Amino acid sequence: MKILFLLSRIEKSGVTLNTLDLAQGLVDQGHQLLMITGGITDGDNDYLVKIENDFKNIGTEIRTFNTPKGNILSKILTSIVAIYQILKWIQELKPDIIHSQSPYMTFLPWLLNRPFITTVHNVQLVKNLKYKNPTELIAISRESKEYAIKTLGAKPDRVSVICHGVSRRFAEITPEKELSLLKNKYNIPGNKIVIGFVGRITKEKGLDVLITAVEKYIPKITADNVHLVFLGDYWFESDKIWLKEIIDSSVLRNSISIVPFQDPKPFYELFQIFVLPSKSEAFGLVSIEAMMSNCCTIRTDTNGALDQIDDGKDGYIFANGNAIELAEILLNVIENKELRETIAANGKFKALENFTIEAMTKKTLSIYNKMI
Repeated sequence: MKILFLLSRIEKSGVTLNTLDLAQGLVDQGHQLLMITGGITDGDNDYLVKIENDFKNIGTEIRTFNTPKGNILSKILTSIVAIYQILKWIQELKPDIIHSQSPYMTFLPWLLNRPFITTVHNVQLVKNLKYKNPTELIAISRESKEYAIKTLGAKPDRVSVICHGVSRRFAEITPEKELSLLKNKYNIPGNKIVIGFVGRITKEKGLDVLITAVEKYIPKITADNVHLVFLGDYWFESDKIWLKEIIDSSVLRNSISIVPFQDPKPFYELFQIFVLPSKSEAFGLVSIEAMMSNCCTIRTDTNGALDQIDDGKDGYIFANGNAIELAEILLNVIENKELRETIAANGKFKALENFTIEAMTKKTLSIYNKMI
């Protein structure tokens, strides 16, 4: 099967990673992958260059269009040229399946009157002239399915929930020497409970809630035995200033390590507990990575939580923004090692059973076959 992905940009996002993971799964099943994209958002970023190379290394044929830049007139002209170029490419490539990973590119196959699929990755998507309801729609959570039907006007019988999957590599063990090097490099103590976070650092990620929970609502004798690690890049300079002010005024300032974003795989193994305190999430892919890495995983009740976690069995879910509730969960798993390890083991088992690339690929192929 010849499958074409439409992806607006290769950037630091769950959409890009999901596209890469699905591409790998489809290639492993013997399918041909094509991709039309606006390319890397930052050509000097080694992480994004690696992702683009990962697409190429699995055999993806990539065609890159120019994205709008400059003044309004320049943006309009560039957009017109890009639309013409993309439509021409689609006709030349003759794909069996067109999968628009970027919903705002759905107008392109629509203009050609071609059947197509799109994936709704978040519930902030606004219906406009660029968004067209697809032949089949993949929702990554039960919340995004409801949103697609109620807000985007998708037909219920055309919407399928397929949760993101991650590579089984997250279940593999990293050599202790490599982990020790990371501890030393980023001043992560080996004699404390390490609570980790992975993701872009913005106000919406709720790191202030996590800091408040540990600082104000956990007994000092317990909090003194905790170290926080935030792995991620700042989205804007204002986010850096915001977090610095919080940390500088906190009694935890010497117990927080901020690590520039990189492959999170070994870091999950340094965390005993993973917390995703986001105030808004599309799905929370990092929670799945953490679960598969044998972390005791705690997250807010935002999109994807109910698909991922059976609260109290294989992870924990707390109310968005509720630092007191988060602190109660943290205190319980910090002081009860057996409980923490049981939750972690259950989470790993669930992730390997339900949230692998293979599971996601199998379900996605069933939608492709339905279309064909």
